[in-house]
Amino acid sequence: MSQDIGTIINKGFGTWMRNLNISLPFILNFGISGLLALIIFAVFVVIFVMPELSSMGLDPANILPEQMLSILSSVVGDHIMLIIAVFIIFMILIMFIQSYFIAGAIGMSKIATETGDTYLNDMLSYGNRNVVNLFLINILLVLIMLAGIVFIVPGILSMENFNMFLSNPEETAASSVLFAFGFLTWMLYILVASIVLSIVKYVLVVDDLDPITALETGFRFFMDNKLDIFLMWLILISISVFVGIIGQGISSVPIISTIWAFADIVISIAVIPPLTAIWWTRLYLSRTGKNMYDVNDLLDHPY
Repeated sequence: MSQDIGTIINKGFGTWMRNLNISLPFILNFGISGLLALIIFAVFVVIFVMPELSSMGLDPANILPEQMLSILSSVVGDHIMLIIAVFIIFMILIMFIQSYFIAGAIGMSKIATETGDTYLNDMLSYGNRNVVNLFLINILLVLIMLAGIVFIVPGILSMENFNMFLSNPEETAASSVLFAFGFLTWMLYILVASIVLSIVKYVLVVDDLDPITALETGFRFFMDNKLDIFLMWLILISISVFVGIIGQGISSVPIISTIWAFADIVISIAVIPPLTAIWWTRLYLSRTGKNMYDVNDLLDHPY
């Protein structure tokens, strides 16, 4: 049975309250990704920075920030290609890890929306089944967003000297305007594409599709439900903006701002992402006529 956006938001919130474990994939993703980043940074320091400090006879405990910045700049300059390669590998690995947990979260959202309850096994099952396809479609979506770089090509080509443009854009006014217009057009392209393709990941996991089929199905779904998708996107953006406004409003109060800093992390990791997954999943299930649980079947905790 098709539901309006208000019902989807209300019932989706109830589903999350009944299944707080849907936050677990996002917490694990944050924790594992952060740990991996720390390990890579530690290896970088041990392999490149520590030998440099030793050769200069500097004590790491007493080094000044200016000295450390100079050393880091020197190390990065000397090993720039290796650092870029490691960074690319790191980003690919992070994307793969994220794909596993996001697939698991969407799967949990699907099961919770269909039956009322979901468990950790659902995360493992959907993560294992969809991680490769979700990883591939994430790469495809990045390439689609990067395709908009063509909008800034005319502006770049019109510049005789790009370094002069960076140092003194007033001297190349026409090129500056063309470049700025192209850049704004690219940003608009990314915004529109992100809205049009916002449901694609959920389509892939919910229906167990391959990346190309999910892309086609997600686009058709958008064309049939433009207003609902735009409203859902607008609601999610509004929530994020509202949370940011609260943080800015209380930043002048030290004690409260410290508490809010922790609360903001919790909200950003364990509240907004699972609600987002549940709402998008419910929207797709609702508009495609798939089964969703009835509150009358869950008398012990009706939502």
